[in-house]
Amino acid sequence: MAGVSESVKAALIEGYPKFAEATKQFFDKTLAPGDYKKISGGQGCYGEHGANSVMLRLRFAGGAIDKTQIKFLIDAMKEHPITFTHISTGQSLQLHHLDADTVIDLFPKAHAAGIYTRGAGGDNPRNMTGAPLRGVGKGAAFDVTPYFTAAQNYLMTLVTTLKLPRKYKIAFSSGCENEGHATCKELGFVAEQNGTFTVYAGGGLGANPRVATKVAVGVDPKDVLYYMYAMGKLYEDFGDYKNKARARSRYIVERLGADEFIRVFNEYVANAKETQQLDIVPEVAGVTKQGTGVPTTKRAVEQKQPGLYYVNYHPFGGDPDAKTFLRLLEYIYPLQDVTLRLNTDESMYIINLNAEEADEVAKIVEADNATTDFDTSISCVGCTVCQIGLRDSSGMLAKIRDAVVAAGDVDEALLPQIRVSGCPNSCGAHEVGLLGLQGFSKKVNDAVVPAFALSMDGSCDLHDTKLGNRVAVITEEELPVFFVELGRMLTTAKTPFAPWYAAHKDEFMALVKKFD
Repeated sequence: MAGVSESVKAALIEGYPKFAEATKQFFDKTLAPGDYKKISGGQGCYGEHGANSVMLRLRFAGGAIDKTQIKFLIDAMKEHPITFTHISTGQSLQLHHLDADTVIDLFPKAHAAGIYTRGAGGDNPRNMTGAPLRGVGKGAAFDVTPYFTAAQNYLMTLVTTLKLPRKYKIAFSSGCENEGHATCKELGFVAEQNGTFTVYAGGGLGANPRVATKVAVGVDPKDVLYYMYAMGKLYEDFGDYKNKARARSRYIVERLGADEFIRVFNEYVANAKETQQLDIVPEVAGVTKQGTGVPTTKRAVEQKQPGLYYVNYHPFGGDPDAKTFLRLLEYIYPLQDVTLRLNTDESMYIINLNAEEADEVAKIVEADNATTDFDTSISCVGCTVCQIGLRDSSGMLAKIRDAVVAAGDVDEALLPQIRVSGCPNSCGAHEVGLLGLQGFSKKVNDAVVPAFALSMDGSCDLHDTKLGNRVAVITEEELPVFFVELGRMLTTAKTPFAPWYAAHKDEFMALVKKFD
């Protein structure tokens, strides 16, 4: 299937003049933030807390950033005062604290580089997520890349043609991982060893989250687009346009019941196959680069291509240091076949490196790269940046880290990865974390104080996806103390959190009760 057509590209930028004018009015204070959001959200741009800056969300399907797009990022960071970028759990890259001139200049330049911010927000088909190592990682059931690419190109046609009540999220899994959260989306495709897809639908995180329902097995990969079309039309027809709080597709499953939803879904698929011409003819583009030697860095991992490696870069909280990020981009830009893949855990993979390149990349990012599970903790940007955020999730994660370091008697390497969301919207995907935190409020001595709800036992394991259970609400003031005490318990036991928790749940809950 060919790439995004010129007519679709034109449709995706059609709203730019109106967006640019609205942006000027927003900064001139002649357009209220709420009214600006109605115009800017669908263009992937949102006003930030305080209404003095904006964020532009760059959608990269499955997190893939190609050479042209790397060059765009280099130029953008050199020509504009971009000091705060954030890797989202949707595999997008968010540019924060932008002024009017910057965002108005970057929007069409991003479009020209194949970065379509249209639909990166609002009630649209959102950035499609998927296995970041598709095509290069080992262990996949089969290479989903040709079908993922065709699906992404088709998805961009739906951005301007579907009229949805809420966002529409699609994900792919290579069958050996669930990095794209395929079992927690409106629509998910999971590769199987027999060369087919198992399809899930009607899931989603956020308020009243739901694990997706298995709706089809043995699906021929060439038929993927029929399922995308069918789910989109079903969503259009059955979605709630009156109550935005219950408009996501998971509420359709709730209203119809799982069995009826499965029946209706497959009825829409059958109709799509009768009325549409959407067969995928896979276009396979392999990696031609050859490498020799063995890297000295332990951060390099072998790809399935002999002699090539990838390196993972995981900045704390998904916020790469600006100078480090720019240096990385400038180094890899001229290298043959080397590109980036953003991941839903707010890290990025640098792929197709030879041994020498892998060593240099690891060196460039080393000071800003995670060294422990706790360092890989995931957080949204929080209420100091986000207009709708309830709590400062990013700031809380930093406070927890600072408290652990200051304690001096805690082995940070034993603490777990935590997922932090500033509000119920779940931009930190806290529901699928072993340990999750969600911005909350708590009544203490007749006063309402800032807090976080603690959830446990969530998982996005491909074969055991489950939502965490809320076990406590802990005030912002006490949360760092809670983690210090937990860290001391782990340090005394000389055991990482996951195995310790599995064997000592009563002790853990006793600690939780102390702070609840």
